[in-house]
Amino acid sequence: MKIIASHKNTDFDALASLVAAKKLYPDANILLPAKVSPNVKKYLAIYRDQFPYINEQQLPSSDKIEALILVDTYDPVRVSNHFQDNNPASVIVYDHHPESFHLPHPGETAPVGATITILLELIQAEEIVLTDWERTLFALGLYTDTGSFTYEHTTSRDVRALLFLFNQGIALDVVNRFSDTSFSEEQKALLMQLLQQGKAHDVDGVSIMIGTISADAFIDRLNLIVDKWLDLAEADACIAVSEMKNTIFVTARSRHSRVDVSKALAAVGGGGHPQAAAATIKDGKQAEIAANIQTHLSTAVSPALVAKQMMSHPVKTVSPDTPIEEVGEEIRRYGHSGFPVQENGQLVGMISRRDVDKAVHHGLGHAPVKGHMNERVITCEANATSEDVQQQMITHDIGRLPILANNELIGIISRSDLLQLLHDEHYEKKQKQTRNMMDNMARALPANHFDLLQTIGHIADQKGVQAYLIGGIVRDLLLERENEDMDIVVEGDGIAFAETAADQLEGELHTHNDFKTAKIILNDGQHIDIASARAEYYDAPAALPNVRFSNLREDLYRRDFTFNALAIHLNEDGFGTLIDPFGGEKDLQDGIIRVLHNLSFIEDPTRILRAIRFELKFSYTFAADTQRFAELATAAISHLSAERIKAEFQRLFVEVSAAKTFKRLEDMNLLGAFIPFAGWSREVGQMISTLEYESLPENLFTFSRLLPLFAFDGALQHLTRFALTKTEKQLLNAFGRLQALDETAFTSLGTLHENVHEAEETSLVLFEMYTEVLNKNKSMMIKRYRDKRRRMPALLSGEDLRKLPMAPGPRYKHYLLKAESLWMNDTLKNREDALQWLKAPDK
Repeated sequence: MKIIASHKNTDFDALASLVAAKKLYPDANILLPAKVSPNVKKYLAIYRDQFPYINEQQLPSSDKIEALILVDTYDPVRVSNHFQDNNPASVIVYDHHPESFHLPHPGETAPVGATITILLELIQAEEIVLTDWERTLFALGLYTDTGSFTYEHTTSRDVRALLFLFNQGIALDVVNRFSDTSFSEEQKALLMQLLQQGKAHDVDGVSIMIGTISADAFIDRLNLIVDKWLDLAEADACIAVSEMKNTIFVTARSRHSRVDVSKALAAVGGGGHPQAAAATIKDGKQAEIAANIQTHLSTAVSPALVAKQMMSHPVKTVSPDTPIEEVGEEIRRYGHSGFPVQENGQLVGMISRRDVDKAVHHGLGHAPVKGHMNERVITCEANATSEDVQQQMITHDIGRLPILANNELIGIISRSDLLQLLHDEHYEKKQKQTRNMMDNMARALPANHFDLLQTIGHIADQKGVQAYLIGGIVRDLLLERENEDMDIVVEGDGIAFAETAADQLEGELHTHNDFKTAKIILNDGQHIDIASARAEYYDAPAALPNVRFSNLREDLYRRDFTFNALAIHLNEDGFGTLIDPFGGEKDLQDGIIRVLHNLSFIEDPTRILRAIRFELKFSYTFAADTQRFAELATAAISHLSAERIKAEFQRLFVEVSAAKTFKRLEDMNLLGAFIPFAGWSREVGQMISTLEYESLPENLFTFSRLLPLFAFDGALQHLTRFALTKTEKQLLNAFGRLQALDETAFTSLGTLHENVHEAEETSLVLFEMYTEVLNKNKSMMIKRYRDKRRRMPALLSGEDLRKLPMAPGPRYKHYLLKAESLWMNDTLKNREDALQWLKAPDK
């Protein structure tokens, strides 16, 4: 016999899962527990006859149970005391509670809002038909276990499951009737006890209420009572320890991401979700259990994210004497909402975008900041929690919060930082985590390179600056790929640092003062590129950037994708620490291409081509919003010069196929944006793919791959924009002449030679590939012609013609070409034949 079972005090998710599992295992029997929740009991009073079931008295001995299929629980003991001492040999689990995720049982467990979601996905996959009452019951399970889709553990899978049911039809009036949360007088009395007697405990900045309540008889719906208590109490989590009939029921709810109540209840044998947990203790003492939970509250609260982990630093400031119009220009360049005002190292005010706009509107752009700044500055200490930061910004309605340590300005938090905290589920983890890459570096880098990086860190300490390894090498260290680039960013004067480093390393120094960059060439040939941390702003879409010196975060923010915005700290106290402010490591692990901000492709559309390189070379995937940003960048792409586009394609085609690149651009509706008037078709793709295997001159490598896009449908003249060199112009003209050949030119190899003898080999290769997709006979003839032309001997010379005698002139060219054409047709075999032919009177 196969048994489908769930936990005691069965709720609607459990009941719905029992019925759903019966759809998947039609030969199994549903075990209906004797104890169910009150609302489920009311439901069964009407719907009990809709499905077959057995009760606990009808259970066979465990050795006669072929399989026990557990839903909404993983523990047979929670089903029945029948399984206290002897579990069935085979257990299958469908559950959404975290404790079940790593169990070895077959079935399926997942972090979703309700177990019925998992079973509904299986029902959809097997295309099992559901009745109206079944769909409605399944919807009840979804609504009640997700708090009508408001609980934090609710997922998009739950929403899709409900949509599936909605599309087929559910009875919402039934859902409303049985999910009603109105309280009885006894339940209201328990809620009042909790409100009056609950005590708040502050744990690392969060408030957790613990309350003890008692009742002579069992009163159900404790979970809903605690839900309501949490709504009414000024707390982040609530834990009720209830004594009823010599049994202690502990019910816990949390609405704060830092509070995992399942960990607090683990101390008394409970479990559940981070936001909802429970425990049942027989013959326990209520006061002792409450005290035990209170002792373990710290285990339930994760460390606070503090201001110094959220802030940007160092801070860009302005002085009181800075003209308003200059501040306005800085605001526009960097997109900031304002700046702190400092004088003699002291914070004296804040100037906002609103203040600047108002001053400019009144014609006061020339006036100094000090006359328009806000001198009452709201600040926060470096160790203030994220909750404190949020409260400060909400209470005072401010967009930028300066962070102080020992009365010194060390950083600033903006509204965008706060929005990330509220809406990016990975933000807090990214800000807290400190990943050390020292082992990766020691394992992947040559020993002398590892020692060199440590030396650079020591020099940075001497100079009092922060130094970081950046660029592709950091990405490749995470991927365990070989890369020996040495790109160093310094928060400070990069050239001054490079001068000291070159002196100590005995290297040759080359500086670029305009960009504050330098290169050190060591005696062993190793290059070290050093730059000051800088920010970029763009005066127009697709324009080259203007550069200003800044901090590491802004330097990384100007990069193309998150997985390229990584750095490794080199100073001694933090050597090897991975700096990952934008979640690049996770995107790298997931193979996701993600831009750092939504104007990234507008500022530099060539980043789209770099994204395609990662996509095609490493099988990465565009993040959905990143692809959308790319597809909306057509106007910015139109501002790119042909030189920049060709240069980017040149780098791209070294690593990925041109045909795949153009096809991807076509699929994104961007081919015509990068290459105006380019056409894509099966024939174009075939021609470009064939060219990939041809060895063409390096100076025509990129241009030859662009040509097929214009070779068909009479569009060749539009390729002129990309013919930037003399050689490219010659190739374009030669190919155009080859296209204009009529059928008579292909009568024989000799006539073909007469028509194409001046064509360079590259143009003939392209023409052969072109005709291959249109006329294979012509293509084969061109191939034979190219092969034979390469073997053509020296037949006649001008000296031979002068001996006839024949005066120099156009006839020389005619006879030389004619001899070659006759050789092409095998009429002449060698020079001797050519000389005999030349002497013949009828030549």
